[in-house]
Amino acid sequence: MEWSDIRIFLHVAREGTMIGATNMLCLDHSTISRRIARLEREAGVQLFERAGRRLSLTAEGAKLKASAEKLESIILREILSLSGERDRIEGPVRIGTTEEFGAHYLAPRLCALTSAHPGLEIELVALPRSFSLAAREVDLVICLDRPVTGDVRYKKLTDLEFGVYASPAYFALRDRPASRDDLSGETWCGYIRELLFTPELDMLSGVAEESVRYRTTSMTAQLGAALGGYALAALPCFVADATPPLERVLAAEAMFERTYWLAVHKDLAGYPRVRVLMSAIEALVARDRALFRPTAAAQARAITARPVRSLPMDPGVALVPPAWHAPVAEVRA
Repeated sequence: MEWSDIRIFLHVAREGTMIGATNMLCLDHSTISRRIARLEREAGVQLFERAGRRLSLTAEGAKLKASAEKLESIILREILSLSGERDRIEGPVRIGTTEEFGAHYLAPRLCALTSAHPGLEIELVALPRSFSLAAREVDLVICLDRPVTGDVRYKKLTDLEFGVYASPAYFALRDRPASRDDLSGETWCGYIRELLFTPELDMLSGVAEESVRYRTTSMTAQLGAALGGYALAALPCFVADATPPLERVLAAEAMFERTYWLAVHKDLAGYPRVRVLMSAIEALVARDRALFRPTAAAQARAITARPVRSLPMDPGVALVPPAWHAPVAEVRA
């Protein structure tokens, strides 16, 4: 039994299809199929249940995957240890994140992220898709879905607001909506639902299908449609508020709240260059919290402006940053 066959098996198991694994492995479909068949013959068990193009692990396949991932982690740790990379705060760190956070927030702040450690090399993968830490596609993930499985460590990065936005051109020939109920009659742009990589972005479920006249896989494309006056769009406030001439519509009534999570594979969580970059991202986001939650920030300013009687702080209350967590499934195991 060859390790290369185990490696192919792991990629197929993580992707769920042989076609999905071809890009990661740079192998054609027939080669992957042949190597999986050989592994099943040598193991003497069926590793996958086949349903069309989709592959799901059998009980034996799940056991092999768990054992193979332990070996994979050991090999990775040894390689990094031998190369001396474990203790260096330099070299590449690949960040996988959503399109809007990567392109509109992180990219303009790369200088701030690396100023203290110029030896860091950041690889920013900002795409409307999910990323696999287990498959080592990326080192860090900033995502809208809270991790629920796998050997990962995660923490809440920040809550964020999405609002409804339009350009003045959109309202040039129509009245502005007076209430949230009026929004259902407007023209909208949104996501192609069957290609949506996370349900967290499906914010138009209450809008009639015929009102969504433009669909895309990209938040940037929705931003462009709103700028052009074609339609309304539900956009992250930290992006749209910085994009004139977009205007927020019914800010007090039409608001969606989501959460960004910062996740890392547990094998990489202690590496200095990864840890330093995570800390820098956390510090930046904490500083810019008002960008992500403008309504909450405005409410806080209003409260602060009122004269209030100061109260002594309970000495038993500690102010601590969010803790790192493991997925529930892993804890139970």
